[in-house]
Amino acid sequence: MRINAASVAFRHLTVSARDLARYTLREGFDGLEIWAPHARALTAEWAALPQRPAVPMLAGYLPVGTPAFQRTEAAALLALTRDWGAPRLRLFAGATGSADADPDGRRAILRDLSGVADMARDLGVTIAIETHPGTLADSLPATLDLLDALDHPAVGINFDVLHVWESGADPVAALARLAGHVDHVHLKSVTARDRLSVFDPTNVHDPQGRRDGMCPLMAGALDYGAILPALPRDAQGTLEWFGPKPAATMAADLRALRRALLDRAA
Repeated sequence: MRINAASVAFRHLTVSARDLARYTLREGFDGLEIWAPHARALTAEWAALPQRPAVPMLAGYLPVGTPAFQRTEAAALLALTRDWGAPRLRLFAGATGSADADPDGRRAILRDLSGVADMARDLGVTIAIETHPGTLADSLPATLDLLDALDHPAVGINFDVLHVWESGADPVAALARLAGHVDHVHLKSVTARDRLSVFDPTNVHDPQGRRDGMCPLMAGALDYGAILPALPRDAQGTLEWFGPKPAATMAADLRALRRALLDRAA
């Protein structure tokens, strides 16, 4: 399994492209998942670096299914993804939960995602739709329905283990049901179910937001000892961290995850 750092972990700190590259290479990550705001700000500096890690995915956002969606913005985000050499672009399936989306709203989200997927295919990029609350991929049945409705060769799933668990599904069983569609994996944990609200986007991106419940990967409520063997051996995974001390925490999680993977291999 290839394990990547997430630049979003440094969203509340001032970092340069050189900082991100040096950290990723020094700590032994296989690559760096680049957050779209970082990607936009650091493109030229990154391209000029003599040494830089692989970028497996650009984590982006588009207002699909809303009047704010514009194909030109989607094309620009896809071009940015290609400029960073990333083979996939992470997107969300709208901002409405599967149980709350009316037929017209669902059709609008599917229409926009399909259009972005067509553009991605033409650029040799894939779309990795994240399993996430408040979207059309907020549960295993909803995610399977979404994949069936899109039925597009450029569409896969960014399997966020915590959010799949949050939905009530067993991540191991969900991985089996989504076999062949999982294009990337987000890895994080939480101390208990009653702390899951700490990952609400409005809290996560607030510099003064709560961080209680965020914890090292192998020390939380999710049983990664059972989950890791279910992941494809060639999987691309990113350690997604939103708490304090991002550099030290992700590096420690990398070492713990590598030890667990070695134990699995043995």
